[in-house]
Amino acid sequence: MLQFLFSLNIVWSFVCILLYIIVGADPRTFWLFSISSILIPIVFILNILIILFWLVFKWKYAVLSLITLVFGYSHFTKLLVFEADKITEKCKSHSFNLMTFNIYGLKNIKISSEQTKEINKTKFISFLRKYNPDILCVQEDNFYADAIINKTEIFPYFHYEPSHATAIYTKFPILDKGFLDFGTVTNSCVWVDVLANGKKIRIYSVHLASNRVSVDVEKITDNTEEKSNEKFSIIKRMFVNYRRNSIHRAKQSELLVKHFQNINYPFIICGDLNDTPFSYSYEQLEQYCNDSFLECGDGLGSTYVGALPGLRIDYVLGDIKSIEFCSHKVLPSTFSDHNPVYVRLYSKI
Repeated sequence: MLQFLFSLNIVWSFVCILLYIIVGADPRTFWLFSISSILIPIVFILNILIILFWLVFKWKYAVLSLITLVFGYSHFTKLLVFEADKITEKCKSHSFNLMTFNIYGLKNIKISSEQTKEINKTKFISFLRKYNPDILCVQEDNFYADAIINKTEIFPYFHYEPSHATAIYTKFPILDKGFLDFGTVTNSCVWVDVLANGKKIRIYSVHLASNRVSVDVEKITDNTEEKSNEKFSIIKRMFVNYRRNSIHRAKQSELLVKHFQNINYPFIICGDLNDTPFSYSYEQLEQYCNDSFLECGDGLGSTYVGALPGLRIDYVLGDIKSIEFCSHKVLPSTFSDHNPVYVRLYSKI
């Protein structure tokens, strides 16, 4: 029996190595392979469990899974990090803080009863005032949420494109502004040039295409009985949505790269990429950017708390040549299906 299980283990190790190799594949060529971006965390967990199993029953067999785990170490470092905050002189004197938050239109507040709604509005305003970001990048904004954010009276300057649901609120003067048209209403990118601590910096608030599978996941995992053919139809629809939107994200990330390559001063990308750190869209940006989580995060850094919890899909990325991160925090909240990311950073040039 153990020999048979080890044979399966050999096949599994080949599958794992294949997944490691195809991480970041362009979904327009290998869209099915792009699912590896979601599977990588599961692969690591399963390999650890397999190693523990073999250590109990036949420790020599554990070597194969250990080698497989080591082979994917470079991917593992994007999943789990333990980095301390950087307390340098420049972090103390030249830095500013920034928050990115997919607020889900503050629907969690909007749909509550009138009495609860007012309480939750006050809590959200208090939350923003407590952390008091110098710059707030918002995704899935709307007029309702915009009015509440303005009630904080924190941000004298803002850039909000109502038809594209992304926004930037800032304490710093805005020198220039614009947006990237991704061709959809719900996904887009706005940008501003601000004068932060005497330095010109471009800020992007980004919302890439969503996989739109949350409702389907809830249907599949719901305890109520579903006919097998209905579940198959749901799963098929999830794959179709994933294929279509992973291709959209590939195009959108390339459009963003093309846009910031045309500037010669520091830039920061904030927002909801709707993709893990093992995806094509993330790797396109990573070539030019540092990831605040990898620089000074702690633990898993997961930001999504919806139907597929545990995913890190919200990021703050800084120009690799000029942006230095001092701290990275994921703040727990009940205002959205995402948790906000709060960082401190400064420009080196």
